[in-house]
This record gives sequence, C-alpha cells and structure tokens, in this order.
Amino acid sequence: MNNELNKYIGLWKGTWDSKIIYIQFKKVKYYLSVPGGTHPYYTDLILGERKVISNNGTVEIDRITNFDEQGAEISGMFSSLRNGNWKRLYFSPKNMCGKSAALDITSFTGNQMTLHLEYMPSIYKEDCTHNAYVQQHNDFPINFPKDIVLTKQ
Repeated sequence: MNNELNKYIGLWKGTWDSKIIYIQFKKVKYYLSVPGGTHPYYTDLILGERKVISNNGTVEIDRITNFDEQGAEISGMFSSLRNGNWKRLYFSPKNMCGKSAALDITSFTGNQMTLHLEYMPSIYKEDCTHNAYVQQHNDFPINFPKDIVLTKQ
C-alpha cells in the first residue's frame, strides 16, 4: 500500500573485497488464496537477483541477465524481528545445499541502503558439495558480503 516498496525497485551497486556486486530488485504482485478460504487477495513482493564481478573483470555470478521471477535468490520485504526499524529480505543462494540467510536493510537514506547478511538456521547435509570448503573456511562459498552499502544506479 502507499507505494512503500517502490524506493527499493531498481539496480543497486556496491563493492567489497575488490569485487563489485549489482542487485536488481523488482516488485511483483502475487495472488494469494488459502485452500478453502473465501478471501483471496493480492500482495506485493520484492524479488532480487545479483551479479558479482571480480577485481579482474571476471563475471563470477550473473543472475540478473536472466532474472528468474519464479526462483529468485532474494525475496520478501518484511519487518525485521531483530529491529523494528529494519526491513528484511530472504536470500536463498542457488546450489548452496539449502543454506539461506536474512538480508536486513539496516539503513536507507536517499539513494543508499546498507545490507547485513545473517545465516538462517539450517540442517547439515552429508552430501553437500561444499562441506570441505565449509570445514576449511568456516563459511559457505555464497559470494555475498556480510555487510555492504549499496547505491542506487
């Protein structure tokens, strides 16, 4: 309501560890209906995809070119339970064995916003292709910063 999601729509850019990340946010309208319910309704949702470019210009991830509205890596726009002034998105990176994270928008001023990544609880998967990496680096190879300031392009 009141076009409150419109300020997030568009292409955002940030840098970390000599990499550039672009995040494209789109607003989509979903029709929701509870089985047996008599009051279906529409809701707006923010979807996002990312593109990561290394310091030598190599494109490491590009999900923006073929933006997938049915399986976007980033979705939502909810109030954060951690801080009522923050907004929260959910990040489900592809091929990460079901690992997901919350992306909290901890500040939003003009054409800049700050994102903070925090992993969501998940189960250990014996057959995850990233287990050796996680054991060595104590993290998943998700190619996303823990904290970043993004500027709207």
